[in-house]
Amino acid sequence: MHTSAPNPTISPKNHTLNLADGSSWTIVGRDRGGAGISRLLAKTMQLQPSPQATQNLLILDKSSTTRLAAQPIFSEKTLKSIVKNNKITCHLGPSNDLATLVVQLLELSQIFCSKAEERGGVSIHGALAEKDGNGIILAGRGDVGKTTASRRLPSPWYSLSDDSSLIVLDKKNNYRAHPWPTWSSLISGEKVQTWDVQSSVPLKAIFILSQSEIDKVEQIGKGQAVCLLNETVDQAWWGLDSQLRDKEKHTFRLQRFDNICKLVESLPTYLLHINKNGSFWKEIEKVLPGN
Repeated sequence: MHTSAPNPTISPKNHTLNLADGSSWTIVGRDRGGAGISRLLAKTMQLQPSPQATQNLLILDKSSTTRLAAQPIFSEKTLKSIVKNNKITCHLGPSNDLATLVVQLLELSQIFCSKAEERGGVSIHGALAEKDGNGIILAGRGDVGKTTASRRLPSPWYSLSDDSSLIVLDKKNNYRAHPWPTWSSLISGEKVQTWDVQSSVPLKAIFILSQSEIDKVEQIGKGQAVCLLNETVDQAWWGLDSQLRDKEKHTFRLQRFDNICKLVESLPTYLLHINKNGSFWKEIEKVLPGN
């Protein structure tokens, strides 16, 4: 039995997404169904209505019968799109069940991530936390405890996202991190959350989580850091690049790997051994700049 998808309120207004790398997107619902998806995407990402188009357009369409070429990094079953200059037109398939709707929202949000990666960014499977205006990422595999750890952080720490983050390069070539939605929470039946995706913080370090009996930060070499981060970044994409031909997949992943290498050269990356009842944030504070 399928779970019925929510029926979002329809709005003809466009919504704008601005990222710290200087890119700006306008999300447009071209028909009634597209406007509904646009509004739901914007609500979850806390985007504001915008009367004007920006440098990039994401156009959503559910009623068109025009057959469009499949966007290579996304599954043809749920989303088809055609790219022309700075305009991406997406034809969304039916979303009569909640699982399909969530996959569509995930794929749409990853369009922004894929374009950010072309500019040196990284979409990562990691929770974003902030203290005193500076950000860290708690990265790791799906069952390592990122969400639980982010929820345990005490004041003056503040959890910005519990599972996903988007790292971008700003105009001064400094890394900043945006919180990113946990779309799977819609399937699990948890209370619907929203994320202030347009906010960003300067990124100071990345901690790769490992469950342990004691809390401890361990320094690791850059080669090991690249390999571990590459695994977490692959998880962030949920295999959405599986539709690529071999040559395209190689190019796509090579760009991502290069971005991770540059990230590790610029920012410290640690292993964070974490006990479920410990005070792991105290270990983080010992190695952060300025502490």
